[in-house]
Amino acid sequence: MVRRTDQRDRLRRVSERRRTAGRPDPDRNSARTVIAASVLAGVSAVIVSFITGLGSSIQGFVVDVLSDEKKPAASAAPHTEPAVPVKVVVIPEEGGTFLVSEQRVTSAADKAVLINGATTPEVWDHLLGKIKATSTTTTAYKVAVTNVSASPVRVVDIVPVITRRSEAIRTTMIEPLGGVASDTVPVQLNLDNRYPRFTQNGKPYFTRQSQVLKAGEGFVMAVEAKLLGKEYVEYHLKVDYIDKKGSQRSLEVNDPSSGVGIFRVSGRVGDKEYADYWGPEKEGRKRRLYTREERE
Repeated sequence: MVRRTDQRDRLRRVSERRRTAGRPDPDRNSARTVIAASVLAGVSAVIVSFITGLGSSIQGFVVDVLSDEKKPAASAAPHTEPAVPVKVVVIPEEGGTFLVSEQRVTSAADKAVLINGATTPEVWDHLLGKIKATSTTTTAYKVAVTNVSASPVRVVDIVPVITRRSEAIRTTMIEPLGGVASDTVPVQLNLDNRYPRFTQNGKPYFTRQSQVLKAGEGFVMAVEAKLLGKEYVEYHLKVDYIDKKGSQRSLEVNDPSSGVGIFRVSGRVGDKEYADYWGPEKEGRKRRLYTREERE
């Protein structure tokens, strides 16, 4: 009995050793799991980075193809042509002139400017603009035309466009202090004509020649506009030119002045026909309001 019991114990111990040897080591399995997870995470990061970069490259390629943009070199600045290749500047001629207005000067402040003269040109221009003062008989100004594009332009004509023709103004007359300036200018405009044209020495100016302007070139036309009849005229200028494509285009130029309107003029009537007549005193330093009896 003792021998059988020892045999059984020996067989049991051998069986237990065999089962223990066949079991996995817990620490060893844990290390293997960590290594495998790290490898998989690294591979996943590489794959994601590759896909993201590839996606960005494809997106940029698709955008470039669809937009078909040709990107200029970094040092080359893009050149843009102006919408209107011709620039026109109108400059009023300075000098005293007889002025008329369809309004009466009533406020004490405005009367003080007329009586004593303006302290600054801005004050004077403000008053004249407020009452819409207009020259009588003659206006003088300069028209400067410049090609502001990079291609040649041909200016073929500058046409006065009449927008109003009525009876001469008879409300307010303002006589200048210190005399009247009388500068001569080479181009004339007779507004007594129903369809006036710019002339030089009695001949039409733009039928004899046109102005071809290269890039940056220009010309200045000095104008003396006259109206001898008893009418009032308002107008603007229309500049006709041919662009680089050979198309004829037009540019309207309106009155730019803040004081005396240079694109309007009134004919003269008798002094006693004006409702208000502001003329210089005997010394010529101030103005005063003359009665009708004093004007006769």
